[in-house]
Amino acid sequence: MGMALPVRVTGFSDEGAAWEEASSTEDVSQGGLSLTLARRVELGQVLALTLAMPKRLRDFDLNEENYRVYGLVRGIVHKEDRERVGVMFFGKYPPRGFHERPGARYLLPSDSVAGMPVPPELRQSVATPAVPAPPLPSASGEIHVDRTAPDLHDRRATARLNLFVNFTLQLVDEWGTILQEELTVADNLSRGGAHVLTSLEFAKNDVVQLEESGGGFATRAEVRGVKRGRDGIIRLHLRFIGGQAPNRLLGIKA
Repeated sequence: MGMALPVRVTGFSDEGAAWEEASSTEDVSQGGLSLTLARRVELGQVLALTLAMPKRLRDFDLNEENYRVYGLVRGIVHKEDRERVGVMFFGKYPPRGFHERPGARYLLPSDSVAGMPVPPELRQSVATPAVPAPPLPSASGEIHVDRTAPDLHDRRATARLNLFVNFTLQLVDEWGTILQEELTVADNLSRGGAHVLTSLEFAKNDVVQLEESGGGFATRAEVRGVKRGRDGIIRLHLRFIGGQAPNRLLGIKA
C-alpha cells in the first residue's frame, strides 16, 4: 500500500563503515518497502531500518513503538540525484556472517544466473539468520507479493498461487548436520507445496528443511522434481511433509 512513513536507514560501505540517512517510504507491505535514498546502494546490500510500521504489517515486536528490521536491497531505480530502492524484509536479526562482514552482498539464486556485477569477495550465497545478537538501531526490507488467481490447470489437491516468499532452504543429514544451505525464493505456493528457486544441487526424493525468512513458518519438504525454467533458473518442486503453509502466506484471512 502507498504510505509515506519517516524511516531511519543504516547501511555499510564495502569496508564495513556505517552510514545513516533519514528518508520516507513510498510504499509498504508485510514483506518489505520502497524508499528513496541520496546515497548509492547495491543489490544484496544489508540495510537496517527503523520506522513506525503499522502493527498489522509486522512479523514481530508488535507492541514496540518503532519497528526495527533488517532487509536486503532487491531493486534499484536511478532517479536524478536520488535512487528509488526496493528492500526485502529479512527479519529481526541480520543474515549469518553480517557481524563479521557488514558490507557483504547477499544474493538470491536468480542473481547468480543473471550475472549481477557484484565483486566476488563481497558475494554471499547463503543468507540465513544470524544467532540472536543485539540488533543495530535500525533494520530494513521489501518483497513484492503478486497474489494472482490460482493456476486452473494445476492438478493438485490445493490451489497453487503465484506468490513470492523468501525462504531459507537446507539439506540436512540424518544427524541434523546442514549439508547445503541458501537463501531463496518460492515463486509458487500452495498449502501443501511450493516451487522454489535454487542454485544448489538437489535430487528427486531429497528431504529438505524450508524456513520462512523473518517469519514463523517452517516445514520439512520432499523434492518431487527438479526442473530448469525458461529463464535458466532451476526450480525444486516441493511437497510439504511437516506442516501446511499458513493462511497469511496465501493471502487468506482467517
